[in-house]
Amino acid sequence: MTLTRKLILAFMALAGAALVTALLLTNLAVEAAAKEKIASDLERTLEAFQQLARASQERIRDVAEARTLDRSFKEMSLSVNSVDAEAGLGDASSETEGIESARAIIDSADTEAFGWSRGGPVPWAFFNASGRLVYTRADPDQVGDGPLDIPLLATALQHGPTSVLWSPAQLRALPFVFVPREALREGDLLLVHAQPAFGSRRDKVGVVLSGQWVGDVLLGSPAAPRAPGPHMGDTRARFAVRTEDGALASQLAVGALLDGEGVRSGQAHDVYLGDTHYLVRGGELSGVDGTRIGQVFVLRDFDAEINPILQRFQRWLVPTAVGVALLALAAAVFMARSMASPLVQLEAAAGRVRLGDLSVEVPVRSTDEVGRVAQSFNEMVSGLRQRDQIKGLFKRYLAPQVVDELLKHPEKAAPGGERKMLTVLFSDLVGFTSMSEQMSPEALVAILNTYFEQATGVLTKHGATLDKFIGDAIMCFWNAPLPQEDHAARACLTALDLVAVVERLAPGFEARGLPRLDCRIGINTGQGVAGNIGSSAAQDYTVIGDTVNLASRLEGAAKVYGTRTLVAEDTLTAARGVVLARELDLLRVKGKQQPVRVFELVGAAGTPPPPHLARFAEGLALYRARRFAEARAAFLASPEDGPSGRFAARCEALLAAPPPEDWDGVFILDSK
Repeated sequence: MTLTRKLILAFMALAGAALVTALLLTNLAVEAAAKEKIASDLERTLEAFQQLARASQERIRDVAEARTLDRSFKEMSLSVNSVDAEAGLGDASSETEGIESARAIIDSADTEAFGWSRGGPVPWAFFNASGRLVYTRADPDQVGDGPLDIPLLATALQHGPTSVLWSPAQLRALPFVFVPREALREGDLLLVHAQPAFGSRRDKVGVVLSGQWVGDVLLGSPAAPRAPGPHMGDTRARFAVRTEDGALASQLAVGALLDGEGVRSGQAHDVYLGDTHYLVRGGELSGVDGTRIGQVFVLRDFDAEINPILQRFQRWLVPTAVGVALLALAAAVFMARSMASPLVQLEAAAGRVRLGDLSVEVPVRSTDEVGRVAQSFNEMVSGLRQRDQIKGLFKRYLAPQVVDELLKHPEKAAPGGERKMLTVLFSDLVGFTSMSEQMSPEALVAILNTYFEQATGVLTKHGATLDKFIGDAIMCFWNAPLPQEDHAARACLTALDLVAVVERLAPGFEARGLPRLDCRIGINTGQGVAGNIGSSAAQDYTVIGDTVNLASRLEGAAKVYGTRTLVAEDTLTAARGVVLARELDLLRVKGKQQPVRVFELVGAAGTPPPPHLARFAEGLALYRARRFAEARAAFLASPEDGPSGRFAARCEALLAAPPPEDWDGVFILDSK
């Protein structure tokens, strides 16, 4: 795809993103405005519902008050309080006689005088001034044995008419039958009114309880408020009433969505019922005496009201968006062609660089953005030329950190070196010469590459700098060019992993009828010089010094002890306990006067020591004490251990030709 087309697509993408953003923001603005308007409507609807609730309770109060003033209730009131002229005083027997007389009056009265609800006559009950049940319409035969502890009765007797909301669970828990169990409505609430009954001297002689189901008088009433404003679809407000104990009566299955603190009074909230989005506002529901008896919630279907508005908005937005898109396309084509024309030359130059031609240079003809891009391109090509030169010098490095360091600091590529503490490792394959006699050069190279592939992976893992491959041998070092505080530990762990590589590969070679491969590794730590050694035409980043020479000698000396690894004491000390090792000998290699204490690596720290280590240490101590016979016996106790066999043979030679009195236990290695 050409640059012109990409620019056109970029401009069109920006224009499309702008249109989509504008559409989304407009939708959000419309929804926010609609939500604010509906929230305001909800507040007015809630006020209308509260007024309806007050009016409904006032009607219930007026009916109850009128009934307590008719002749039947007057006579009943006098009967239950006949002992002291309406005062309600007297003993229990007289009170019982009064209640029986009152019930006779009630039996002859109109017991359905409080009206009818959707399910039948309105429930009602009468209590005397002491709170004793006189009559309940739900169970006319039930009479109270004594005063009932019902707060509603006490409130009505002390303060006057009052109201409360009772759930079916509360009705079942009452100490008298107010609503028959078969008439209870699950999911509905009973609005209960307590009306004091007065005697001829306006003394309170009893309390009448009457109830109306909320579903009848509020939620199912034709007078229930509707959503104000124009109606599009079903936008009627829905209502829910909740008691103080959490029981709920609702026109929708809102359930737990209105429980707890999720919907607070005085605020509009979002509620989702399935796929329908409702706005809900809550407020207090007061009784006839003005006290709080519960909460009321009004809900509006937000989707039903906002969708028609959005549809009208989208009908005019689509043609507008198409026109804007066409205009943006024309502008994009013009701008893309203007910008792409000066860049054609840069494109051609970049193609030449891609093919490897770093001699290209783009002429800078302006000082604007395109001119600055051309200048930056030329600087980039110059930098690539310099990096290619550095990478050409160090293309044989294995460790990526070496190349990265020299790219950051090209001055380090100059000939010369610096003295520093180094850890050097030499590794060689055992049996490779025998293998090379049985194979063609091509097959031998393939096997060698297989080994080097895994070996170099180990070196990279532990941050080694590969110096060179010497046939089947490897030379590498640590702490140069980058500092590595744990360089000795890295070298020891590398040696263990190289042994593991040989052990993995050896069975495969044996299966092909080839000699079993093994390895020898020598490691030493000490001062050395690391740097670029060579001429201006050919250089090699390497390390030199006596430390390097001793590491090479130790690799060869491993053969003398029958071990795979031979590590100098300085390396083991610097490794700080990351590996398990055993002391083998005091060794003086050819060309050095100072003996070196050498060790064999057994495994990583924490590796359980094999049993023969303790026996070898015992034999070594006897050996150095010139007790050669006892030492030989200790060494022969571990026939499977190579170093033990070597020392047993050495003890036999010393028994045959005892050493001089000044013998210091140092083993002298004359060969390399």
